[in-house]
Amino acid sequence: MKSIKLVFSLSLFLLMGTFASAQDATSASNTKTETFKVYGNCGMCKSTIEKAAQKESSVTTANWDVKSKVLTVSYNPDKTNTKKIKQQIANAGYDSETHRAKDEVYSSLHFCCQYDRPAKKEK
Repeated sequence: MKSIKLVFSLSLFLLMGTFASAQDATSASNTKTETFKVYGNCGMCKSTIEKAAQKESSVTTANWDVKSKVLTVSYNPDKTNTKKIKQQIANAGYDSETHRAKDEVYSSLHFCCQYDRPAKKEK
């Protein structure tokens, strides 16, 4: 009787592990990673930019490189897109090549975070 319980428990454990691995594979296959430029200067900018990107639902990782000024972001494309992520970053005061922060939000950034802004695009 003990051996039957042991075999059953072991089989259930293995089955659950297989199910969890299948779920992880499904989640990983539904993740998109993109990179784009975000203007900023320093480590304080890095923290703010990454936190702003992660405010958007389903962003799993965000890493901004201070030297290259490139943000690498991973997210679920069924739930969000780079347009929405860039808007969250602009709302925090940081420009990308397609989204510009409001002047008053940019002006409220710490003085060391006030990067040289690209020129406004004429409409």
